[in-house]
Amino acid sequence: MSANAFAAPSANAGLPPALPTDLLHGIALRPPELAWDGTRYRGSRLLGVRLSDARSLAGVVATVQHEHFAGVVAVTSLYARQAAVALAAVWQAPDTNQAPRPSAPDTDRLRYGLRLPSGESKATGRVTVWSVNGHTGVWLPACALDVQQQLRRELSVLLQQPLAAIRLTVMDAGDTATAWQDAPHPLDLLDAVADAALLSQAAGRPVCVACHAGTADELVLHVRQSAVASAPAPDAKAPVPDAGADQPSPMVLWSDAPWAMRPSVARLLSQPGHALAFTQATVRSDVTVHANKGATRPLRASVDELNAAQVFAEESLWHEQAVARGEDPVAWRLRHLPAGQGLELARQVVARAELPAEAGEGVAEIGTLRGTGFAAAQVQCVDETGADRMIWSAWVAEVTVQPQTGRVDVTRVVAGHDSQPLQPAQIAPVLPEIEHQTPRLLASARRILAGPPAFDDWISPGANAAAEPGSALSKHEGQKGLSRAGLADGGVVTQGLLGVDGVVTLPAAAAIANAIHDATGVRLRQAPFDPEQLRLALAGSRRERPRNPLARGWGWLAAGMAGVAGMAVALWPMKPALPLTAGPDVSLYSAGAIERGRLVAAAGDCIACHTAPGGKANAGGLALDTPFGTIYTTNITPDNDTGIGRWSYPAFERAMRQGVHQDGRQLYPAFPYTAYAKLSDADMQALYGYLMSQPAVRAEPPKTQLAFPFNFRPLLAGWNALFHDAKPFTPDPSRSAEWLRGAYLVQGAGHCAACHSPRNRLGAEKTGVNYLAGGEAEGWTAPALNQLATGARAWTGDDLFQYLRMGYSPRHGVAAGPMAPVIHGLAELPDSDVKAITTYLLDLPQAAGAANAKPEPSASTPAAQPAPAAATIQSLQGRRANGERVYQNACAVCHEAGSGPTLFGVKPLLSANTNLHAATPDNLIQVILNGIQTPANDEVGYMPGFKDALDDRQIADLIGYLRERHAPGKDAWPDSTDTISRLREHAELN
Repeated sequence: MSANAFAAPSANAGLPPALPTDLLHGIALRPPELAWDGTRYRGSRLLGVRLSDARSLAGVVATVQHEHFAGVVAVTSLYARQAAVALAAVWQAPDTNQAPRPSAPDTDRLRYGLRLPSGESKATGRVTVWSVNGHTGVWLPACALDVQQQLRRELSVLLQQPLAAIRLTVMDAGDTATAWQDAPHPLDLLDAVADAALLSQAAGRPVCVACHAGTADELVLHVRQSAVASAPAPDAKAPVPDAGADQPSPMVLWSDAPWAMRPSVARLLSQPGHALAFTQATVRSDVTVHANKGATRPLRASVDELNAAQVFAEESLWHEQAVARGEDPVAWRLRHLPAGQGLELARQVVARAELPAEAGEGVAEIGTLRGTGFAAAQVQCVDETGADRMIWSAWVAEVTVQPQTGRVDVTRVVAGHDSQPLQPAQIAPVLPEIEHQTPRLLASARRILAGPPAFDDWISPGANAAAEPGSALSKHEGQKGLSRAGLADGGVVTQGLLGVDGVVTLPAAAAIANAIHDATGVRLRQAPFDPEQLRLALAGSRRERPRNPLARGWGWLAAGMAGVAGMAVALWPMKPALPLTAGPDVSLYSAGAIERGRLVAAAGDCIACHTAPGGKANAGGLALDTPFGTIYTTNITPDNDTGIGRWSYPAFERAMRQGVHQDGRQLYPAFPYTAYAKLSDADMQALYGYLMSQPAVRAEPPKTQLAFPFNFRPLLAGWNALFHDAKPFTPDPSRSAEWLRGAYLVQGAGHCAACHSPRNRLGAEKTGVNYLAGGEAEGWTAPALNQLATGARAWTGDDLFQYLRMGYSPRHGVAAGPMAPVIHGLAELPDSDVKAITTYLLDLPQAAGAANAKPEPSASTPAAQPAPAAATIQSLQGRRANGERVYQNACAVCHEAGSGPTLFGVKPLLSANTNLHAATPDNLIQVILNGIQTPANDEVGYMPGFKDALDDRQIADLIGYLRERHAPGKDAWPDSTDTISRLREHAELN
């Protein structure tokens, strides 16, 4: 690790320079609604919190409350989560009468919007703070120097400590610039550090807090149309009026939110009446930005992002003013730049862009449209010495547009900046610095063109997208290697130093928008740019060509014949064998493709089913009990004789989509090809490359031998015709990107319905209202997932996310049985994927659950029950006493709050356990018999099994007692000794 020089060594004499080893874990509560008007906190207010209840739990060190800020500190993160739930915070909704009032009618406003990047961070990480005796030490992930300065200033205000008393230590992340690139968002980092500071101040010990990615937002600025002086309507070709006065109309922009970077959430909540803007946008121009009076909104925007949105709006307006006056936009903008170094820089960039393009540069396909755009920006920055510096940057971008699709490609970029004063050791100083077609510029330009993520986009935690072959950066590998200090060879500022990279690329969005308008006449006022919006705008300006009705009829006939032929192929029971090959050349797969395939395999949990107990990974041999007999999983390692090493990709894809082996055999649908068929082509290729890149294992699994007629595999062709749809996932354009991503993972690679949907007598998953309505797996009950958001024990988004991420939810219990390996697979995926799954599952239709749910008896109208006989009462009382005795002897030491050791993981509260409120006791019996030997997360801890210590009657009495005590509103389970015997026998066989 390395400590920066922001504080003298003697300033924190009582704190060690190295990261402490005895860390505590902290969690701060977040209000349901977070709002800020630029000066005061306007969100939900904390009415009450149960500090004593949380403080009494095992493993809790401190509980904290300052105004609306509340949190806990515990010895592990799981104890902290459980204590946070025990706080049982009560929030008051914010005053809704403070609605913002627009400064101009909507009909007279042009709207410029900049969508911020996704809230997913590639390196979320943790921060550690130790605040004691008026001094504070902070250990944090690699981040830019200006972000570090902001953190120190925030802590100084929050903790009322001088800057000299605050020391930051940045943890090294290697010798590459990706440490800066993958750092958490500045506000996410700010919030985590501030939370940890208040919690550490209360505990007097070092506290670590996770950096959680906030919700992505959109920065919006408005301007009166009159400011454009007869500007064209949005998405329409601009008229060319008579040239007017040389001076443009004054520009005033305004926002529906405070146009500033908010303070930390900890300061908003703990000092609600003194939450002034943390810092303002630093763009220097004659354009004024105002926030509407009374505007409140919790923007997750850094200074760089505020600057980018402002420059995008301003430089687009300059272009619109020029077009409205019939002026050349570039000449018009240069004419109105102030004299000095900025004007000189802009002229040099324009002159460089007018030079002939290099060979192969800017080549457009026939039928495409071409355009050029210009934009400039001036920003005030502060270097590490505290001195103010002014930076100018200018961009010229050339684009091509495909009218039929709206696809935009940046074919050429020329950019300049004069940021050398920010560099303490400039190499071969040249002023200004002009860049042409460098990888960084192209990457920045293409980010502006990136629309919403596709449903099959994968984010790999820790992977560097810049190294992906085929991307803009990979084409220029080695041309300008990035150094750890953030400087490219030749002295060009690239990444991380005072946010200069963001300054240099500020004009990118406006330059590209202006180029698109130059090419098409269509004005796009929201970045990143949506190709569909551009396509529709261009289509509206073209007359639709008349169609030949005869040709249309032949088209329908051809499509019908192709469909009949495809159905015949699918129904034909005998499938041909596909030729064996020498195996693929795995070196042809990039590292990014292999990593993508690894994530697909993790989401599909391939290793769980294709690995026998004690066997090698993916070598097969696991016995799957089905109603039709035992099926053994196959070897999917690239072994040439016993695995899939000689399978071609078409053979692999056929097995995954159609359920047909390479040799032509029909595969049993215990292999969930019915779900894997939904994988996209890119994911299927990546999965094939990943599996073929793994170590080959020679292992011959046992042969599956089912009884007749199930052993006659050609019959499965009819089964497929009835129940299998081999089409890949088709996204619904009306749904959000996050919802689509969740649906793709749940329906496809995750194959959740394989366990969580009921099956018919032929073993097919039921669909419609029965989709994810509950099923069975390996002797366990798989609960319904289509009614998670309803009922008395409804799951919240935070509950479900934590359960899927950690295998534990304080409100619902611990993942066990077949669900534990699923959590292991999900642990490989980024938070964004787990959030997407949560979003999709909580949005599922509740019709099935609501229609079939049995109403709970209320206190006023208890359900009628026949009066038990005296002998029955005596028997029940005896069994209850026996169950309580078993509980006290075997269970209470770990499950009673406030008692027992804290060394064996979390202490689940049985009153919150979902299994005790379930319709059947099967899962509870499984846990009591077998324990939790392989927990979903090591922090959760292990539980011993009692199948050798308790007989069936003792277990029956125990679960009866647990049901009566912890789920008193539920009906008692019937005598479960038969179920216990069956599950005990199943456990012994497996």
